[in-house]
Amino acid sequence: MKNKEFDFSKMICFLLNSTSNAMIREYRPHLEEFQLTYAQYLVMMTLWNNDNILIKDISKETFFDSATLTPILKRLEEKSYIIRTQSLSDERGKIIKLTKEGKDLKDKTAHIFKNMECKIELSRKEQEDIIKICNKILSKLGN
Repeated sequence: MKNKEFDFSKMICFLLNSTSNAMIREYRPHLEEFQLTYAQYLVMMTLWNNDNILIKDISKETFFDSATLTPILKRLEEKSYIIRTQSLSDERGKIIKLTKEGKDLKDKTAHIFKNMECKIELSRKEQEDIIKICNKILSKLGN
């Protein structure tokens, strides 16, 4: 019999990571139509919620560090979804603005998030519980 000291089915970190990977894999074919990665989609959703924001604010919202965020923003700019401009109030800061194409993408991709919610078949209460638990874990880990 195998040693069960490390039972992955009972490890929160493993289960959260596996669930995240599975959900990202599920998003992939829907996002490919728009030539977006999941990380790019998260940045776009952040901008749809709050356009014309500093890069550091996108980083706070997505938990992406600058080494991760910089190439994402570069690709989104190459796709004409965003433009970067200098902040008038912060000489070191860059403001990210949606272009018309970036704004139009919101309506074109709206079904993706809704389809994923339906696919996982969780009740509203289950979703709220998971969100609450994930936020608690994030707060305990300093994010």
